[in-house]
Amino acid sequence: MQKNFAETLLDLLTTVDHLKTSETLNSQQQDSLESIKFLGENLGKYFDNAEKEISSLKQRLKQLYQSNPYTDAENGREIDTLLALMFARLRQSITVDELLETVVFEVHQLLQSDHVIAYQLSEQFLESNSLFVEYEVVNDQNRSLLGRSLPTVYTDPDWLENYQSCLSQVINDINLPNIDPKVKESLIPLGVKSAIAIAIPRGKKSWGLLIIHKYEIARDWQTWEIELLEKLGTQLAIAIHQLQLLVKSESLRFEKDQIIARLHHSQLHDSLTGLPNYDSFMDSLNLAFAKLQITSNHNFAILFIDCDRFQSINHNFGIPIGDQLLKGISQRLNVYHKINVSIARINSDEFAILVENIDSQESIIELAETVTESIKQPFIIENNQIFTSVSIGIAISDLEYICANEVFRDANIAMHYSRRFGRGKYALFSTSMSQGAKVRWQLENDLRHALERQEFHLVYQPIVSLHQHQLTGFEVLLRWLHPLQGLISTQEFLVIAEETGDIVEIGYWVLKTACNQLQQWQKTFSHIPTLTLGINVSTLQVVQSDFVERIQEIINERQISPNLIKLEITESILMGNFEISSQKLEQLQEVGVQIYIDDFGTGFSSFSYLKNLPIDVLKIDRSFISKVSTDIKSQRIIQSILRLANSLGMGIVIEGVETSEELDYFESSGGSSIEVQGYFISHPLDAEMATQWIQTTI
Repeated sequence: MQKNFAETLLDLLTTVDHLKTSETLNSQQQDSLESIKFLGENLGKYFDNAEKEISSLKQRLKQLYQSNPYTDAENGREIDTLLALMFARLRQSITVDELLETVVFEVHQLLQSDHVIAYQLSEQFLESNSLFVEYEVVNDQNRSLLGRSLPTVYTDPDWLENYQSCLSQVINDINLPNIDPKVKESLIPLGVKSAIAIAIPRGKKSWGLLIIHKYEIARDWQTWEIELLEKLGTQLAIAIHQLQLLVKSESLRFEKDQIIARLHHSQLHDSLTGLPNYDSFMDSLNLAFAKLQITSNHNFAILFIDCDRFQSINHNFGIPIGDQLLKGISQRLNVYHKINVSIARINSDEFAILVENIDSQESIIELAETVTESIKQPFIIENNQIFTSVSIGIAISDLEYICANEVFRDANIAMHYSRRFGRGKYALFSTSMSQGAKVRWQLENDLRHALERQEFHLVYQPIVSLHQHQLTGFEVLLRWLHPLQGLISTQEFLVIAEETGDIVEIGYWVLKTACNQLQQWQKTFSHIPTLTLGINVSTLQVVQSDFVERIQEIINERQISPNLIKLEITESILMGNFEISSQKLEQLQEVGVQIYIDDFGTGFSSFSYLKNLPIDVLKIDRSFISKVSTDIKSQRIIQSILRLANSLGMGIVIEGVETSEELDYFESSGGSSIEVQGYFISHPLDAEMATQWIQTTI
């Protein structure tokens, strides 16, 4: 075994040296080969040390036996020495088979016994009796049980039950009168005079047995021998368990390397495209940055690549087509992979290219132009011809940067800046871009984590009936309390959430949280069961294939009547995705959810969609309300909307009422289905204050 191991290790180190001469390997691969060589050399040293340890322990064992091999070893160090000797050998085993073969040989040598058997118990054996002895060392081959069934006493349920209280079953003399008849019946025909059976434990049951037979004469087993074998059984169980966890093939080392390689690959590569992922890219970037600190001319560049209109492609063609498109893009990008060029997928529809040892700024710009032209060519996916483009931001390293992530950040900033010139463009970072873009980039990054960090909360603005002056419900409004910047304007962060797609999960969080609050109010104020909530939904939410199902699921889980939920949709959502929106609104009407048109009058205001879609209420925008007491045109528009809503059987909500004059105007306009909200009625309230508001108004 030592010779085979040394030859194999030498072949491994020779192969590593050969691979290192290849010019196609990048620096990371070169470093990996160097690590393999280092580990191989250490493995050789470890094997040599193990051989020396075995020789030393054998010498110690010889001294022990020369003194008195069968005297009780009162000092536990002698037993530990024997165990150390055996496990020095056992540690070289790389499979369970090799381990068991080694242990029977070592026990046979140690105890000078006639027959040693290692046997694995299993449920399969107990059911079918089909397992046979596979591991043994025997002095007389005529007594061999190899390939034969184990004596029945060892697998008898009553016998096995004994191992729950004691690891060993000892028979000093089988002819003694107190010996179990089952034992005599099973072992005397074989010529056994003395025996020990040691359990190899596994939880509450036994994994297997280590059995020692003495044939010629009875033997009075010594205490130290029993103690040593019991400790051996326990340590053997641990060794077997470790091997079973790691060994999936004939070679532990090969299998372990394969597992580690697969885990390492999955941790550092994207599962969809097979490209390196964000973590892998950042490792390469950090290494390139470190090289730059050592060698100032080791400049590198980052190309931050974002797919244009990818969310739209997902919505129009479906996510499976979108995934195929990402694979196609990654394949086209991978064409540019070289020893100094790393390509990665760093996010949903974002890629990055790291170019080390760059020749010039012009060569990087040329690469960006080549990439944009390549991606513009049509992709044929499931008989669909799909056109797309990418926006690219370029950042080139210099010694002014403090860390690698700053270069990555500036490439991202440049990508966003490139979109000022249209889709499918590129931009080279300059400091003039940084201020506003850095703020937005940081805000976008923080927004991705705002939900998990519980930075969002809801406020509730009361809505009251115009003439009865009674509370009818609340409009739910989202607030983001940033840990450093404080309260962020919704106009600022909702636009970013729409662009990144985060608005979808944020929107469902709003609905769940609001419905939880409504459920609590219904329990507290059971005498006002008609309290409603108006909740805004985004374009991206509406076009989701499971939009209606998720709305219905959230409402049903909280046992809320659907007609108490009013989804507020803008005109731009309707007209921008009319076919999808109209279908979803009809499904929501069937569920029982009410539909409000928010900011009515500021968008398309098409009479056709008002007539054909299941719309319950129009909300008149604040821009009309603010001029109503002085501006004749605003008054005429409002009167027209009121008449239109009345003729179509729709309700009206006047939003943004801030003065008594504005409220007086609408009270004089008549109409029993008009509701109002605004600062004159109440500012938005947190849940606790909204609860108090309900209490004071009933």
